[in-house]
Amino acid sequence: MARVRRTGSARRLVPLRARVAARRRRPPEQARLEILEAAERVFVEFQPDQVGLKDVAREAGVSHALVTHYFGTYAGLIEAVFERRIRALRELMIGRLQEAGVLARPAELLATLFDALQDPVHLRLTRWLLASERPAAAHAFALRDHGLQLIAHQVANALEPSPSKALIEEVELALMTAVAAAYGYAIGKYALVGALGRQASREMDLAVHRTLAEMLQGYIGSKLAK
Repeated sequence: MARVRRTGSARRLVPLRARVAARRRRPPEQARLEILEAAERVFVEFQPDQVGLKDVAREAGVSHALVTHYFGTYAGLIEAVFERRIRALRELMIGRLQEAGVLARPAELLATLFDALQDPVHLRLTRWLLASERPAAAHAFALRDHGLQLIAHQVANALEPSPSKALIEEVELALMTAVAAAYGYAIGKYALVGALGRQASREMDLAVHRTLAEMLQGYIGSKLAK
């Protein structure tokens, strides 16, 4: 069966393999970026195991050889797409920590993470990496380059000007638990909600987000009260 994709305003279904972007010369960094952006567009509509390097190359308007040159393998391309997303998420969360009073509103911090986890591309890549046991799967939880540790240190410094090692470790564990809970719910929510005899819904999503935020806020509040 031919793979299909929906075009913009025309709303016509066109075979993915029939769509070939015009090839043109471009600087190496621009070519690499455009390949990553093309892969994102492909993954919006297809699971990673439904497409391959040639499909991404067609979408980007480059040769299969050029994609291989930059990323080596299909798995390498997926890891690069995921790494780009994780870096952006880390920077966004660190930026939010610069806002005044944000630690008193942990729901806003968690909302940044939950918004990313609502993105079907992010979830598809996370599931694929975890299922394939690729090393890059660890970056989903570490937020790449010890990003979670950096965020924890910022939180600890906001709680206490010169935080002790014990406080830093407590904050690290609290944030790791919150991130693990967020990812766990996003990946397995249908099974988890089903185990309660309920149906997954937007209302249930919001209730879980609110509960996790209240738990984190209670923890941070206890540290601020000391």
